[in-house]
Amino acid sequence: MSSKPHVIILGAGVTGLTSAVFLGEAGYEVTVVAAHVPGDNSIEYTSPWAGADWRAQGTPEQPMVCDWEVQTFDYWVEVMDRERLEPELPKSGVKMYDSYGYWDGPVTEVLWWSPHVPEFRVLSPLQEPLLSLNKSLPANGLIVQNAIAYRAMSLNVPQYLLYLQEKARLLGAEVIKARLPVDSGLQHAIATAEGHAIAKGRKRPDCFVNATGLGAGKLCADEAMYPIRGQTVLVKGEAIAIRTRSSDGYGAYCIPRPGAGQTILGGVKEVGSWSEAVDPATTSKILERCACIAPELLTGDGGGFEVISAQCGLRPARKGGPRVEKQVLSGKRIVHAYGHGGFGYQTSVGSARRVVDLVVESTSSSCESARL
Repeated sequence: MSSKPHVIILGAGVTGLTSAVFLGEAGYEVTVVAAHVPGDNSIEYTSPWAGADWRAQGTPEQPMVCDWEVQTFDYWVEVMDRERLEPELPKSGVKMYDSYGYWDGPVTEVLWWSPHVPEFRVLSPLQEPLLSLNKSLPANGLIVQNAIAYRAMSLNVPQYLLYLQEKARLLGAEVIKARLPVDSGLQHAIATAEGHAIAKGRKRPDCFVNATGLGAGKLCADEAMYPIRGQTVLVKGEAIAIRTRSSDGYGAYCIPRPGAGQTILGGVKEVGSWSEAVDPATTSKILERCACIAPELLTGDGGGFEVISAQCGLRPARKGGPRVEKQVLSGKRIVHAYGHGGFGYQTSVGSARRVVDLVVESTSSSCESARL
C-alpha cells in the first residue's frame, strides 16, 4: 500500500480533475469519486456543456479570481508549447485563436487583464473585422460601437476533460464512478466515498476535496449556491475566431471547438433557473444573434447554420465567489473547491494550485498530530 498521503476528491468536473492532476504531481495518492465522469451526458454534470474559452470574468474587486485566471492562461500557453515541441504527447484540445469583443454600447467592464494577453488592441470602427460586421447589420438595428481584439484560447471541452482524467490516472489516480448521497449531509457523503475507495484497495484518506459544484448547495447546506442556466447550440464548422457581442439585455458568443470541426454558440445566462429543458425559441434567438458574428459558419440550407444539437447546462455560481477553503468536520479534513460559476475553466489552474496548498496544510497538521 502506498506511503503517500491519500486524498479523495468528490466530483469529476474541471475543478475536481484539475485538482487531481496537481495533487498527483505534488506527490499525493488521489482517488476521484463522482456520479458522472468524462464522456457522460447529464444536466447534473456541468463541465461538458461549457464553451469554453479564456475570457476573464473576474473583477478588480475579486483579486483572487483574477489571479487564478492569469495563472490558467499562462499554464495553457505552457501546455500548447509542450505539445508543439513534443508532438507525441496526448493532445489537450487547447488552441490559441484571434479573439474579439464587441459592445453595442459603452464598455462598462474593467479590462484589467489586457496586459496579460498577447496582441491586445482597441479597434476603430474603420478597422476590420468591425467595419464589415457593422455593414452586415440591419440598417435599423444596433451597431457595434466599441471593440477589442487579442489572442486567447478555446478548448475542445470533451477532449480536455478526458485529457485531464488520463493525466491524473497516469499519475496514479483512481477514478470511481459512484453516486454519493447528498440529502444526509457532507459527513455521510465523505464516509460513502471513503468506503468506495477502500473497496478498491485504497488506504484511508488523509484529506477530502469537495469539488461537487452545484451539488454542494445541498451537500453543505450552503444557501449562497445558485444556478445560472445556460443554453447553447452546437453547429458544424470550426469558427476562425472567438467572438463575444454584448448588448443591452443580451449577449452572444461564438467559441470554436479545436480539432472537432464544430463551434458552440450561446449567450444565455438565466440566474436562478433550474430548467433542464431546451427552449426552441431561445435556440432561434441564439442562431439569429450569432449569424452576424460568425458568417463563415452559415453553410446550411438557406444560408443558415448547420445545427448539430441544442443543450442546457447549469453553472454552479455562489454569492460572494468560489469557496476554496479548508475545514475539519468530525475529525475529517476537508478542502472545499466549488462555486466557480461560469468561470470554472479559466480559473481551474489557479484554483487547483490553491487546493494543493490547502491540502498540504491539512495533511501536514495531520502528520504533526500523529507524531504527537
